[in-house]
Amino acid sequence: MAKVEVGKSRSQIEETHSGLRITIPAKKNYFLILFLAFWLVGWAFGEVTALAQLLNPESGAPKLFMLTWLGGWTLGGAFAIYAWLWNVNGREIINLSSTELQHIRRLPVFQRSKEYDLSAVSKLRTQAPDSSMFGTRNGMEFWGISGGSVVFDYGHSTHKFGAQLDEAEANHIVSTIKQRYKHL
Repeated sequence: MAKVEVGKSRSQIEETHSGLRITIPAKKNYFLILFLAFWLVGWAFGEVTALAQLLNPESGAPKLFMLTWLGGWTLGGAFAIYAWLWNVNGREIINLSSTELQHIRRLPVFQRSKEYDLSAVSKLRTQAPDSSMFGTRNGMEFWGISGGSVVFDYGHSTHKFGAQLDEAEANHIVSTIKQRYKHL
């Protein structure tokens, strides 16, 4: 009989001079990392070839079609690069102070940040993610680049963080935050 090992935490919670900092590395999806790496090689070939056709005045390719196709192809490639970077080394950072909740999504080359007035944050809780690739509402959660298991209300909208966290770890994060910030 094989003994099941105790699950390890992906997140790191630390006290800072201004409050709490929670760092959640992206959950590695090695199949997606390898698939997107190979796909991006083919994508780059298609991008360069289409661009060469578009810029070649002697090409018989219809310019409007090539320009439209190249625009869609470029957007698809940008999404694939973002998803690949997120899966390779993305991380969510949640900074909590007495006045603000800051949610940062950091990739190796850039980051985006959202700040929330902590007095307007309410009903901090956990929620099982919709992990369906074809879900109409949360389809990006499958790729690991949106959503999460930690949920809070902010006025009349709901926000999430902690993409692809296990339920037990999400519960631990919520419990830790509520110990420090009782009104949540």
